Amino acid sequence: MLLKCRDFQRKYFRKLRKKINNKIREQLAISISKKIFYCNILDSVKNIAIFCSFDGEIDTYPLILKLWRQNYNVYLPIINYNYKKILGFMKYLPNTSLIKNRFNILEPVFDRKNFIQSDDLDIMFVPLVAFDEFGYRLGMGGGFYDRILINYDIKKSFFPIGLAFDCQFSKNINIKYWDVALPVIITPKKFWIWI
Repeated sequence: MLLKCRDFQRKYFRKLRKKINNKIREQLAISISKKIFYCNILDSVKNIAIFCSFDGEIDTYPLILKLWRQNYNVYLPIINYNYKKILGFMKYLPNTSLIKNRFNILEPVFDRKNFIQSDDLDIMFVPLVAFDEFGYRLGMGGGFYDRILINYDIKKSFFPIGLAFDCQFSKNINIKYWDVALPVIITPKKFWIWI
């Protein structure tokens, strides 16, 4: 299916992922979590950024629970701490209070002592609306992850990994000059690797 307009692509793939039955959604989230721990992708890492699932995204909570059990430092993105459309990351513990940001996405309250810049992360799990055969992702349209992924592209300071359902694969994403291809995208059925 050829979907040219990015807004149309977003609507189409967001609707598609929301159609996934809750029971199946839960099984797929557990499958991805097991897949991540089965491979060696988390070896020698300490600081891991992940997102709170929103708008039909793959449920990250099973993965977060496993990360906590294995004593990884888990961080969630925050956007309320400034107005420059740049993501920061706050340490996320089982007792961390979460609030809804201006997009209705859960995030920790800003606290300087638990704040970390993207350069200090080892791995960043990245949400996406759709992805293509070259690792390019289509996000929600705010550009928050695009601005962070530029740091990966230039500095290689952290390793980004996209998480998605298999139905979010697209043969044609309308790529823009600011888009950065992800080196890895994990779906319940497949590891997509471009490194």
